[in-house]
Amino acid sequence: QRTYKPLLKPGQHKVIGFARRVQGLMVAPGNPLDLRVMADVAQRRAQFVNRPLGTGTRVLLDELLAEERLAPRSIDGYERFEPSHAAVAHAIRSGQADAGLGLESAARSAGLDFVPLVQERYHLVCLKTALDQPATQALLAVLRSAAWHHQLGPHAG
Repeated sequence: QRTYKPLLKPGQHKVIGFARRVQGLMVAPGNPLDLRVMADVAQRRAQFVNRPLGTGTRVLLDELLAEERLAPRSIDGYERFEPSHAAVAHAIRSGQADAGLGLESAARSAGLDFVPLVQERYHLVCLKTALDQPATQALLAVLRSAAWHHQLGPHAG
């Protein structure tokens, strides 16, 4: 939210929360390197696999590194990236990496352990003047529906 808040104009925009997801460290079963935070990844020289520049996960990683006062170069593998959460999980599962930042659902699907770091909230932003338009009302109806929340999974809604 802090990344985008400066772009919003109070009184002009409406912010509507519609989903949550958990991101954290995907690690091998049993978390053999006992990784709990990004500083552990740096200190233990764990092989990391990143997401591409421009993805939300990459933005999150850079924010976590800044919060922990870590330089990207302190993370072995910072420059190595995979195109999806599933691909990051596969790299860890196959032993090509020790850890990566990603979704809990991707870690669980690959049989990996997961160390939660952040619960993200997703928001729809629109002009207040668009709230009464049929298309906006239809979108809001979908985002509030039980079917949508079921699709997101148990930890996302």
